[in-house]
Amino acid sequence: MRSLARREHWDAVHASEAAEIALPRPTAKASAFKRGVKRLLGSRLREYMSSYDEHLLWNVFYPRYVPAPGSSVVEIGSAPGEHLARLSETFGLDPYGIEYSAGGVDVNRTLFASRGLDPRNVIAMDFFSDECLESHKERFDMVVSRGFIEHFQDPASVVERHLALLKPGGLLVITIPNLRGVNYALTRLFHAELLPMHNLKIMSRLPFWRLFDTDKVRPLVCDYFGTFSFYLFNVKPGSRLAPALAACMKLQTVLNATFRICFGDRGAETPFTSSQLIFAGIKR
Repeated sequence: MRSLARREHWDAVHASEAAEIALPRPTAKASAFKRGVKRLLGSRLREYMSSYDEHLLWNVFYPRYVPAPGSSVVEIGSAPGEHLARLSETFGLDPYGIEYSAGGVDVNRTLFASRGLDPRNVIAMDFFSDECLESHKERFDMVVSRGFIEHFQDPASVVERHLALLKPGGLLVITIPNLRGVNYALTRLFHAELLPMHNLKIMSRLPFWRLFDTDKVRPLVCDYFGTFSFYLFNVKPGSRLAPALAACMKLQTVLNATFRICFGDRGAETPFTSSQLIFAGIKR
């Protein structure tokens, strides 16, 4: 399967994730300051200022569709593993990850161990290998990928591989970034080199919908998701635009609170501003 992003790119990404996990804990003075700020803001305001995308995903979307506690979930391209750990902690799922980058495997296993999860559940394997299909065919109750299929020239075939690992009656959840509209302009501004690594053709609702064979999967949701988020963007190390993006990240906390107040649990999704597209369906 031809990828639009080279392995070296993912190795660099996972090395950065590993460095973040290894950062020293804040000093007692810094921790006291943060606690003071939190008390000043209050729990409700802090909640409203947190990511609106995350609110919609974890408090609205997942509770509707996630299978029962004890069900198995696998994420394709799972590093650093935070998403799986949260699925386990929030919904009681048994988490597995499939990761082909050595650095990604290491960081995912480190995070699993730190959260009391079995690091052996991180499977070091090429998702597209015959071995992967033979070893894990129809094994999992839920299959997830986030920002994965858009890195390939034939994403419909990638979706087929997801379904092959899913039990009949299991839940498929796939999200991709929406790098069109305003998001295209901002990605081009902050980190234009990332654009060729993405299949932009599937980043609108109808082409995205066509990736899923409805004879094999019963759709539950296929739509834009997330309203708008500066968290979608990043810059190259040492970029002169880093301070500008940092300021946008601070502005996002204001947008998050505004979205929560104005749109609540509904979101305000458009092809031009929503940060993601999301599909959920049940394997027939």
